[in-house]
Amino acid sequence: MTHRRTDHDGDSRRSAATDGGRFRVLVPLANPQHETALVTLASAVAKRYGGVIDAVHIVTVPDQTSLEYAVDHLEDHEENYHGILDAARRDAETLGVPVETHTIVSHRGFEEIFDAARTHDADLVVMGWGPDSHGDPGRIESTVDEVVGDVPCDVLVYRDRGFDPSRVLLPTAGGPDSDLAAEIARILNARYGGEITLLHVAEDGERAAGEAFLEEWALEHGFEDAARRVDTGDVAAAISRAADDATLLAIGATERGLLPRLVRGSVAADVVDEVDCSVLLAERSRTTGILDRLLGWR
Repeated sequence: MTHRRTDHDGDSRRSAATDGGRFRVLVPLANPQHETALVTLASAVAKRYGGVIDAVHIVTVPDQTSLEYAVDHLEDHEENYHGILDAARRDAETLGVPVETHTIVSHRGFEEIFDAARTHDADLVVMGWGPDSHGDPGRIESTVDEVVGDVPCDVLVYRDRGFDPSRVLLPTAGGPDSDLAAEIARILNARYGGEITLLHVAEDGERAAGEAFLEEWALEHGFEDAARRVDTGDVAAAISRAADDATLLAIGATERGLLPRLVRGSVAADVVDEVDCSVLLAERSRTTGILDRLLGWR
């Protein structure tokens, strides 16, 4: 399917190939209510690695509408379509992070995000999940398997209930997705301070083994001073209990692709609806991601 892009900035066609391989965080924006939280989160990661934010707004038009026509008549499809990008620019610049903004006109919606990630050579995508966001599982179920099969970079999906990283809960059972969640938790802690609590849910009767695992994992990931909590029983219930005092739950996707799990049900998806705090779901690219590409930058 063809599509056409228009640039909101004069210099927004730059890519990592022409700017010295600068770290790039792509932020698809759809709902103005969540723009500030997404840009704030993206800014923390971009600033950590001396990178830039690519703020993208996708204007989806009906299949029967010519993309060439839609580009010249954007206000007909979305009044003040550039408003959310103007706000993103102000927020990112206030946080001291370079930002480039892009409007994409397409017959597709969600799928276009990952095409944009490839085009802009993104290292990380930070996207929202919930009503009126590009991450709404109810709108992507028919295409998600095709899309997620080749995710080009690391992905963070953020459920916004207020951006507050002062008390972060970080459940882990090991694996690359938990490693990515841990990396983001460290970045937020370095920038905003606060507390981090590690959680491991062990098998019934295996609490001692769970405590040994969590101690080793904490040392390997630089969380020597973090609080540790080991629970047993149902994983989703244990995470929900531990999140009662948290302001942010950062959790890895684990096992299967993140987005199919959100659609079909999973521990992570179940927990999102049970807790009151914001939730950050992390999926590390199985090809190349932050922890691989930035090994020498940390």
